Amino acid sequence: MVVESSLRSTALEAARDLAPAIRDAATRIDAERCLPRPLVLKIARAGIFKTFLPVARGGGGASLPEALAVIEEVARADGSSGWCVAQGINTFRASQQLSEETARALFFADPIGVSAGSAGVRGTGVAVEGGYRVNGRWTFASGCMHASTLHGGITVLDGETPRRRPNGGVEERICYFPLDGAVIEDSWNVSGLRGTGSHDVVVTDLFVPEAHSFPRNVLRADRPTPAGLIPGYDLAALNFATVGLGVARAAIDEVIALATTKTPRYASALLGERALTQHTLALAEATLSAGRAFHFGMAAEIWETATSGQSLQPMQRARTRLAATHAAACAVQAVELVRSVTGTTGIFLSSPLERYVRDVHVVTTHIQLQLNTYEAAGRLLLGMESNSPMF
Repeated sequence: MVVESSLRSTALEAARDLAPAIRDAATRIDAERCLPRPLVLKIARAGIFKTFLPVARGGGGASLPEALAVIEEVARADGSSGWCVAQGINTFRASQQLSEETARALFFADPIGVSAGSAGVRGTGVAVEGGYRVNGRWTFASGCMHASTLHGGITVLDGETPRRRPNGGVEERICYFPLDGAVIEDSWNVSGLRGTGSHDVVVTDLFVPEAHSFPRNVLRADRPTPAGLIPGYDLAALNFATVGLGVARAAIDEVIALATTKTPRYASALLGERALTQHTLALAEATLSAGRAFHFGMAAEIWETATSGQSLQPMQRARTRLAATHAAACAVQAVELVRSVTGTTGIFLSSPLERYVRDVHVVTTHIQLQLNTYEAAGRLLLGMESNSPMF
């Protein structure tokens, strides 16, 4: 237990130590639309990507709230870097569904070790001896420019016919494939979170061994872990919403610093001496803190449930997704509030605030964090069935 505690604290401390370097690289990351490999290597060697992986599997053994704190700290330095760390943490968690031997070959043979791709079923895999012959295109492969391996969800085919599971559903799997077995198509031309390099990944007639895949949305009963008892969609929502919280914190910090140095045009007092600035900053702080408290509170609750060996109840899942979506929305509100008092400063590319505004808005466009989550959660609160396939 002492060893685990040390590893956990080290990841957050490492994130704080790396924050100045990440912040200094933010403009370059945004312009080049990817993280510089030397910076990714520093993040990887600090154990940040493996924060949420159990110690027995070579990770830091952090709890879910502790892992979210690491993502938040990195995102506070740079949103794109925070997003890539969230993606890396997600993929190392998923690696537990593979055998330990396969996971070590795919994720530990390379100094970075993360995978990029999508769990969405956007491909097919024809069953052949020893594995699958895969074809597909997966969008939003965040971090693919520095990833060590790629992945995507497939429908398993027997010849041309989808294979059925015992319950009648179509068999779907997540497959991992090497970089030289895929084509990365430059498609990530966007406004915010530009540095995530979330391009398309295309695979054509590629053989993927059976061992390099696992059933989609199925917990391997022979290796249950607390993280495995939390649905992947819920973990992804929490992780990515945390990026918004980190970006919003950076925006508030930036405006507080600006308020102590900027005297607005045609004014005789500092920006921070204006009652409107004081009111707006306080409101932004309250908005962000409230969203964060619900978000981290639900993370702590479901982690306690999972560590006791129990699966999440439907209402817990609804509140978790509600907390994540609301946290991302609160982050946007907080950033817009502080931006509103800065005048023209926040529109210049030379101001980090301009990038924070772009980045935080992109967080809320993620499929796990869109506003329709409120409807799905609201239905469960009213005793109705969810209308979302994601929870």
